[in-house]
Amino acid sequence: MNAVTVIEQDHTPSLTLPTDLPFERWLSIGRDLIQRDRETKWQAADWYAYGRTRAKADPEFAQQMELALPAILEDPKRLEAIAKVAESFPAEDRSTDLSFDHYAALSRLPHGEARKLLDKATRDRTPARDLRYEALGQQRSLSRLEPNQDDLLSSFIRHWNRLPFATRLEAAEMIAASGGEEIEP
Repeated sequence: MNAVTVIEQDHTPSLTLPTDLPFERWLSIGRDLIQRDRETKWQAADWYAYGRTRAKADPEFAQQMELALPAILEDPKRLEAIAKVAESFPAEDRSTDLSFDHYAALSRLPHGEARKLLDKATRDRTPARDLRYEALGQQRSLSRLEPNQDDLLSSFIRHWNRLPFATRLEAAEMIAASGGEEIEP
C-alpha cells in the first residue's frame, strides 16, 4: 500500500493592496476574487464528489482518502454536503451569477423546482439566505420536509448557542416582544 504524505505549508491568507489603489482597480480585484471564490467552491465540490465516486469502486482509494482527508480539512461532513450540491447540479446547470450557497439552499428540491427558484433568484438578485427560506417553504409544500417538533427545537437550540452573546440578548428581546407571533428576518 502507498503511504500518504502531507506536506504542511506556511501560508497566511491575506491580500495586501497599495494605499493609492484607484477605485476602479480595487473594484476589479474584488469582482475577480468573488468570481474565483464561486468557482473554487464548485471545484472543491466536484473534487470531493469525484473522490466519493472513485472510493466506492476502489477500496485502496477509499482507504487513502480516509487517511488523507483529516489532515486537510476540519469538517468532513461539510465536504459531504458540498459534494451533494455538485451531484444535484451538474456543470451545465450552474451559473456564476449566483453563489454556491444559492445552489446549496436548493439541493434538496426536485430539479425542476430548484431551477425555477434559481431563475427567480438570478432575476430578483435574491440573497442566498432568503433563498434558503424559500426552499424550506417549497420543501414543506411538496411534503418533502415534515417538521418534527423535537428536531426543530434541538436545531434552534444548537443555532442559538452558536450566536454571540449580544445577538442572543437582542433576539431574546425580539422574541419576548413578539408575543409568540412570527418575526421577520
